[in-house]
Amino acid sequence: MAVSRSINYAEWDQREHDWTGKAFYFVNITCIFSIPLGLGSKMEQLNRDVRQAGYKIIDTSILVNAGLFSGKVMIEVEKKEIMDAQILSFEDQTMAYTSVYRGSPGGLSKGMKELSVIVASRRGMAPRSIYYRYTDPNASDYKTILFAIL
Repeated sequence: MAVSRSINYAEWDQREHDWTGKAFYFVNITCIFSIPLGLGSKMEQLNRDVRQAGYKIIDTSILVNAGLFSGKVMIEVEKKEIMDAQILSFEDQTMAYTSVYRGSPGGLSKGMKELSVIVASRRGMAPRSIYYRYTDPNASDYKTILFAIL
């Protein structure tokens, strides 16, 4: 897993970030009731595929979107004039509301539901999707950044 060091969590907790124009290379993953299977190997595949496709990585953070039976792992890349089908691009005005979840992976879905409620109460509608980024695998200080796409 990609682990980031020296993250200023204040920049991510209860903040909005402009995602307009961002592009992400993704790899599909299989999930069982929102639990990704083989996440580590899919992250390795993502890094390998991005290099083979010739994309320049903008941010090494790997984001995860785990759905009921399928999802994506993705990484931000520089746009090309012609992009392939493995690119998720946010061309319209897109904002990401972020929150820092502090707790074990087992409670992550609860944190995502709480974020969805916060976004819905502030914006009047639920987020389009929620991604997450693991940042600290240390069990005593486990943190995950949640991204609610508005």
